Amino acid sequence: MDVDQSLRMIEDKYDFKFKEKQEESIKAIVQLNDTFITLPTGYGKSSIYFYLPEIFEALTGEKSSIVVISPLQALMLDQVQKLEKLSITSVVVGEIQKDKGVGQKISEGQFSIVFSSPEAALTSGMWRKSLTSGVFHDRVKAVIIDEAHCITEWGGEFRKEYDRLNELRSVFPEKTAFVALTATATQTMRTEIMKKLQMIRNDTCTVSLLPDRPNVIYHMQKSNKKKEELNWLLNDLKTNGKSSKKTIVYCRNIMSCADLYEHFCNEIEQGNDLEKRMVAMFHRSTADTNKTHVLSQFPSYDTNLRVIFATIAFGMGVDIPDIERVIHWGAPRGLEQYSQESGRAGRDGRESVSCVYYSGYDIAKNRCKESVRDFCTTTKCLRMQLTSHFKLDDIASPSSGTRSSQPTSLCRCCSNCKVNCECGNCFSFHDENSSNDLFSREDDFLLGQFCGFLNEAVRENLLDFYEFLVEEQKGRHLLFNSSMIETVVENADFIFSEDDIVSLGLIDHNLAGDILELIAEVKD
Repeated sequence: MDVDQSLRMIEDKYDFKFKEKQEESIKAIVQLNDTFITLPTGYGKSSIYFYLPEIFEALTGEKSSIVVISPLQALMLDQVQKLEKLSITSVVVGEIQKDKGVGQKISEGQFSIVFSSPEAALTSGMWRKSLTSGVFHDRVKAVIIDEAHCITEWGGEFRKEYDRLNELRSVFPEKTAFVALTATATQTMRTEIMKKLQMIRNDTCTVSLLPDRPNVIYHMQKSNKKKEELNWLLNDLKTNGKSSKKTIVYCRNIMSCADLYEHFCNEIEQGNDLEKRMVAMFHRSTADTNKTHVLSQFPSYDTNLRVIFATIAFGMGVDIPDIERVIHWGAPRGLEQYSQESGRAGRDGRESVSCVYYSGYDIAKNRCKESVRDFCTTTKCLRMQLTSHFKLDDIASPSSGTRSSQPTSLCRCCSNCKVNCECGNCFSFHDENSSNDLFSREDDFLLGQFCGFLNEAVRENLLDFYEFLVEEQKGRHLLFNSSMIETVVENADFIFSEDDIVSLGLIDHNLAGDILELIAEVKD
């Protein structure tokens, strides 16, 4: 049996069809090649390794096994549950595994897929021993590093074992394929990941698609970060209740998350009955009972839950097909994170929206990456700006099949392209329940039509910046008080350089640079 025949066998057995890049990935791995795979959220990356043991067995006539290194316990448990429904034997090792007899069962070859954290696989003890001895060890054909971007984001002092994953090469059979699997990887990230996994560039297969989601409309909103700007979302809940669109609102911190959650609860008069709630909150300090409720109920099609206010904690492993809106209340920390989070919209193919509300404070110098600032302030196509960030030098452009084959009007691409749309029936991010006045006012900012809002926008940015100095840079706020803020606001039309700000009486040149960025951001 050849590879193509084994793939058709799997499709017939499990009643589905492999996608093009899934097949390409599997064909590289079964040749025992190191493989770097970056595919968009929702593409089905787990299907690449779910069936590997069976495919290896079909090709070699021998039982085979794989190891999957994963960052989160919840993600591993979710994968094991999915595999159980497919009658594929798998298990999780590490602190979460209370059955100490599992180690012996692994060594005996009773599981074809074993999920492990980097810590469990690399720390001396029972779990490492079970992975590196007995029948299971001899059958290992591939080591899958799932969510491989964590190697660059979580290494160092945070999770040191992510920097040691290359050590696994010395404990598994010599021809074991190492596979890096992620939804987001820039050229720099790929180089770093491959270096840490000791992947040789010329000997490593790369399978990639740019993260273009044709059914997701991108909307950028200059914001004063006032809760009233989300009145359209409140109105949707009040008017449509359980029929309102499923929405995730990502916040930059827990305080902002809790503030919006409390506001919405008060406005819709949400009671204490957990099962009847339409809004919920999810962050690292959320009570376990509430976390469990969100994770079990939000994926259901008939759930009462419609809006989740969340931090980055509501992240990897979230696979809910009918989410129609992902809102970022504040500029994202990075485009890698944004691509992951916005990609949770429209996974079932329905038309969906990703909207970013950003303030000048969010994108001020030293507050975010330059790529995020450029993304928020560009007047070019947001979709192309995002995909170009992830362009690998040896990968085809989006035209190679990542865009929809159906013609799409400009208004259904992004808020910037909408300016040039002539379809006559332009998509509007806010529906009939929205505050049209508010959105048209914010669009004025984007188009540079400031009118009487210029000074107020500068003042809001500077007040936000002042609060940041008070909270996070003790002492520097003493150099920039309310009187200086008003002086800068009054002279904003005549400020074009750091020297102009210093001439107003500010003695800190670094602060002058930050302030100039905030003013320029409003003017641009």
